[in-house]
Amino acid sequence: MHMDDIGRDELGHTGSEVHLMRELVRASQVVLAAFGRDVGMAGARLAVLRLLAVSEPGSMGTMELSRRLGVNAAAVTRQLQAMEAEGLVVRVGDGRDARRSAAALTDAGRECFRVLHERAHAFEQRIVAAVGAEEVAMATRVLGRVREAVESEAQGANDGAQGQAGIV
Repeated sequence: MHMDDIGRDELGHTGSEVHLMRELVRASQVVLAAFGRDVGMAGARLAVLRLLAVSEPGSMGTMELSRRLGVNAAAVTRQLQAMEAEGLVVRVGDGRDARRSAAALTDAGRECFRVLHERAHAFEQRIVAAVGAEEVAMATRVLGRVREAVESEAQGANDGAQGQAGIV
């Protein structure tokens, strides 16, 4: 049976259910695509630029970027390699560990971040104008609570798995 052939009755749906995940995914896809088009850089790459900008005048290691962004180190490494090729960042090796490196913005990277940061704020302001400041503030609070609930649940699951792993 194909998913399109399954009816509401078979899924136990009445048609009035709230579909949080479906709406989160759809909204995320639409907003992130529009953001990338309007701002001129994908949100993931801009997030790396932002973290490097706020770490100035120093640099930030790949593992720290990975931890703060909540993505794996390989993804951060790919972003940094592309950004280095574009002249936006410079990577410096760790003198004690050849496997580790840190990244810092170049002058071009700082200017790029400044311009993109302004565009990102303009994008957000257009959303606020279209939806309303009160509703955007409410959505921001609700999404923050959803994220915290999911993170808390995941942490609880990790704590339980770690506790069980120690049992012999």
